[in-house]
Amino acid sequence: MMEENDVKLQEVQPEIKESQNKASRAEVVGFVVSVKPEESKESANGSDKSSSDAPASIDPKTSATTQEIVIPYRPYASTEKWLAHRFSAWSAPKTWFATILVVTFFGFGGPGKVIELIVTTLTHNQLNLPQDGTYQELMMSNILIVQWMTFLLFLALLALMFFYLRHPTQVVLDATGISLVWKRKSEWLRKTVPWKNLQRIGVEWPPNKTSPQDSLLCFTPLDGEPLKFKYGALPSISDKQSLMDAINRWAPHASRAPELSDMLSEPHTHGYTELWLQALSQPPKRERLTPLTEGALLREGQFEILGRLGVGGQGTAYAARETDSNDAVVLKEFILPVYVDVNVRRQSVEKMQNEAEILSKLNHEKIVKLIDFFIEDHRGYLVLERIDGMSLRQKVSAEGPLSESEVRSLSLQMCQMLEYLHGLEPPVVHRDFTPDNLILSRDGTLKLVDFNVAQQQESTATGTVVGKHCFIAPEQFRGKPTIQSDIYSMGATLFYLLTGEDPEPITCSHPKKALDTLSDDIDSFVAKATALAGKNRYTCAAEIRADLLQEQAD
Repeated sequence: MMEENDVKLQEVQPEIKESQNKASRAEVVGFVVSVKPEESKESANGSDKSSSDAPASIDPKTSATTQEIVIPYRPYASTEKWLAHRFSAWSAPKTWFATILVVTFFGFGGPGKVIELIVTTLTHNQLNLPQDGTYQELMMSNILIVQWMTFLLFLALLALMFFYLRHPTQVVLDATGISLVWKRKSEWLRKTVPWKNLQRIGVEWPPNKTSPQDSLLCFTPLDGEPLKFKYGALPSISDKQSLMDAINRWAPHASRAPELSDMLSEPHTHGYTELWLQALSQPPKRERLTPLTEGALLREGQFEILGRLGVGGQGTAYAARETDSNDAVVLKEFILPVYVDVNVRRQSVEKMQNEAEILSKLNHEKIVKLIDFFIEDHRGYLVLERIDGMSLRQKVSAEGPLSESEVRSLSLQMCQMLEYLHGLEPPVVHRDFTPDNLILSRDGTLKLVDFNVAQQQESTATGTVVGKHCFIAPEQFRGKPTIQSDIYSMGATLFYLLTGEDPEPITCSHPKKALDTLSDDIDSFVAKATALAGKNRYTCAAEIRADLLQEQAD
């Protein structure tokens, strides 16, 4: 903590404001300005009449050396968070188990047994006395026990004192440099790296550590030892932002690790870094080892699970409601690995982030809306709007193949989805446009869901093979999907709707071969949509819509 004549950190402002007269505090560009006690006293007594006539302004050039930001350093912040999380919710089974354990221990004379064991061990091994020793011998053994216990307690206190004192208490930033300060009642140690000598600001990962909270911020000077401190010991987002502001202000010349800005800047929206920190600051053990059940509460009671909708290769979907508004939502769950390499954990979070990022940018009536997302108990959740209906696969399984008129009507709605996605800059390729991911609501509106494997197409993009094989275009099998890949998947989906059967993989589909009652027009339409060569396939969804409308007009 700073001295009484130091000012608490205020919000950063673009210009230096006038300081108040006859006061011991002043604000300069959001940083603390130290005012000498003698000056404060003189001002209070009115001895300086010239300064009492008008407010005194502070020149930033002359006061630059006295500006300070003091950030508390809490190296055990993650442990405090873990304890708060562990005891934040009532757990009846754990409470009963702990109660039974304590009652059993004391009920069967646990403390007496422990003392008896210690006495027996010490008297036999240390004093070499028989079990039925005299009163004085027993007294000596008891004294020895007390001595040993006192010695062990003293060692424990020394160890705790060592761990307490070995960590700094503050990160101090001023115009001269960045410092780690050991200050209890008074400052007794300070390590400083001047800004002018600062060469690089990096991020280091200790061995066998996977959480960003354990990473070290490393300030490397041109010469001398680097200054390192734990990222997770900066207790709040505002403190991290203050550090970033100071770096931008006083060390713009120093090179920086690419991830530094994301780690220290206050997020305006959900982002990858926020998810990453949220995921890996979780307690190191799952609270739940089984799927969520009806009535389970998430996010401190904000969402209540109503039931499970389905399980797929990309995660589990749950029907849920928001407890405050009672709105129906869908929670799509991603299981995040715990005891794995940090890169594996990153990939898991990136998959969830990819879908969340794409959905957050989409705004179309025929595409499912993302409401929110969060991570809890090493599981990621996308909060999506609930569509009251069934997938096209469920509809065909329950009712059989659809009529040509129904398929044409649904095709026009599919064209609206793809025209919107492919018209974005850059275009969004869904890569999993299948009957399972097309939900038909009760009012007849078709909506597209599941953007887990979607990607924004770049001119040189090469990806992995994802999607259901019966609906994947040849170029997508080669890891080079384009907007025409979604058109192929749409054609394969129409084949399924017309016949009730999945198409052959990597095949130009002709539904009339499976169901000869279909018209030649619909057969040719599906065949062109599923042409193996891109030059023979529809180039965009607008062409498909134009053909469908032409057929209706004829």
